[in-house]
Amino acid sequence: MHYQNTVGVALAFAAFLVAATPRADAAGPAKYAVVEDVVYGHKDGLALTLDVLTPADGAKGIGVILVSSGGWRSGKSDVPGADDGQRDREHWVQGLLQSGYTLFVVRHGSAPRYFVPEMVDDVRRSVRFARLNASRFGVDPDHLGITSGSSGGHLSLMAATTGDDGDPQAKDPVLQVSSRVQACVAWFPPTDLVNWGKPLGYQDIERGRPGFFAEIFGQINDLESQLRSISPVEHVTADDPPLLLIHGDKDKTVPMQQSEVMRDRYQEAGLPVELIVQPGGGHTWWPGILAHYAAVGDWFDRHLKSGDVPR
Repeated sequence: MHYQNTVGVALAFAAFLVAATPRADAAGPAKYAVVEDVVYGHKDGLALTLDVLTPADGAKGIGVILVSSGGWRSGKSDVPGADDGQRDREHWVQGLLQSGYTLFVVRHGSAPRYFVPEMVDDVRRSVRFARLNASRFGVDPDHLGITSGSSGGHLSLMAATTGDDGDPQAKDPVLQVSSRVQACVAWFPPTDLVNWGKPLGYQDIERGRPGFFAEIFGQINDLESQLRSISPVEHVTADDPPLLLIHGDKDKTVPMQQSEVMRDRYQEAGLPVELIVQPGGGHTWWPGILAHYAAVGDWFDRHLKSGDVPR
């Protein structure tokens, strides 16, 4: 992959923003019941919240964590899960609701106050919370999926590759529960923050936007080591969940190389993985993105309905 404008691509890397929200098809939005602003944790005296969306018709009893994140920022008005009267037409929500999944739309601690490693902890906690409260929301605790795009895809992959069985000695009951998911779908995600495309590396990013990585970590001690710590490719192990990647081959914000190296790492580990490439697709695309939800639904059905899945 060739880049003529190193600084321009570096700034695009720094953006990590999901494009304007595409809308679902004209057949009409799926109807659902919603429980809003469920508190799944606290930090610095502030509540971490999520919304639970359950399809009104055809609910499968399968829970999927949907990480609300763009540019590592997360809020009620961010994609997905916007509180602007448009949520029931957003493809992130509708594509999954129409497939019968119960959604946990998770908001993590947001930049610039919180840093990426803390956000990973938030998303893992949301998985624990969903599992602990599975019966309350009518889903199977042993069959949870996770998904999102761009920075949300990155956080989904970090949760998927760093899940654990919980700490039975923890005083907090949420922390006693497993944070492992059983399937993941990541759209155009950052996966290797040390090797960012070709010929770019993290050094080029830092030259293009000095101080950017301090915004990610707060304090820089050993930058390459810190970047590896939040690169999903560095955490792949043989017990990780099946992974579906979806990426446009003309993405100038997150190069498709990021999904390719994640696919390769999964294949090396002998894990189930597929990469769907959208020809001509940038950092999201419309309206063709809707066509991929058939594959997303098939992936989650295949790996979340079976009893023979990682736990």
